Amino acid sequence: MIDMATLMPIAIGLLSITSMALGWFANQIWNGLKKNEADLAAHRLAVAENYVRHDRMQEIMRPITSSLSDIQIMLAKKADRP
Repeated sequence: MIDMATLMPIAIGLLSITSMALGWFANQIWNGLKKNEADLAAHRLAVAENYVRHDRMQEIMRPITSSLSDIQIMLAKKADRP
């Protein structure tokens, strides 16, 4: 039979290994969280720098829509159209 003097170091050893594993796991989660926060901050900055306002986008799209409108009119007037 195992007495208390033998059982106590085994229990402390198992508790130490378990604590070490949980500490490592918590550290990995913490480091991942910090990396995600940094990535999110960089993404917010990139979005703010590259954001195109709606009125500016309308201004950019105006010549394109005009050209498409002209093509549509020319296709409608095409003589060999059934």
